[in-house]
Amino acid sequence: MNRFLALFLLLPGLAWAQASVTPAPTRWHAVLVAGDPSLEVWDAAVESLGLGLERGGGLASLRRFSARQDRTTQGAEPATPDRVLAAIAQMRPGPGEACLVFLTMHGVPNQGLAFPLSRQAVGPAPLDAALSQGCGRAPTFVVVSACYSGGFAAAPMARPNRVILTAARADRSSFGCGAQFSLTVFDRCVITAMMVGQGGAPGVARSARDCVAAEEARQNMRPPSEPQAYIGAEAVALVPRLRKN
Repeated sequence: MNRFLALFLLLPGLAWAQASVTPAPTRWHAVLVAGDPSLEVWDAAVESLGLGLERGGGLASLRRFSARQDRTTQGAEPATPDRVLAAIAQMRPGPGEACLVFLTMHGVPNQGLAFPLSRQAVGPAPLDAALSQGCGRAPTFVVVSACYSGGFAAAPMARPNRVILTAARADRSSFGCGAQFSLTVFDRCVITAMMVGQGGAPGVARSARDCVAAEEARQNMRPPSEPQAYIGAEAVALVPRLRKN
């Protein structure tokens, strides 16, 4: 079979085109964003992922953003759209390096990610523009953890060098942002899947989706959130390194 023939993994919510695969990068530039100040869960996810990246030993740069004053006084940057998008546009990975963008917060139907500090929402188009400027054709792994975030796993965001995981369908809410949770369910599931790292990007997407579905069944949550994923043809092997091999 011609190796440039696109193959599609027929798993609901997951688009995967297999072609030539870029070797796994050795160093990561990361922008991690907790965009809402109302609860600890979003900052807890950013901090957990940041620690994992540091343990992995392949971190080229890391910028953390938070909407909580206690975090910004400890060194996090304020989570506003202009600052976050500028940081992404400035990532500029070199050869053998990759981009990781992790955004966790509330979502707004038909608008995108909610940034309470500026009372603005950011949709797929400005995020795509920032990624295109900052990462270009470098391998890029994006997690958009918010309600109604499925639109980020489609055009214009869907590009051959990108992996995009979202917490829910474009018309569905996610769950797990109550005070009784240490992390949102999707954040816990996707960080755990990345830490295991089996099966490349498709394996991480499948594992996170199955983990969310199991928790929804356990809690009798209806309708299901149906996390979405897009995996570009050049990014099948792309998984952030959260522990040393």
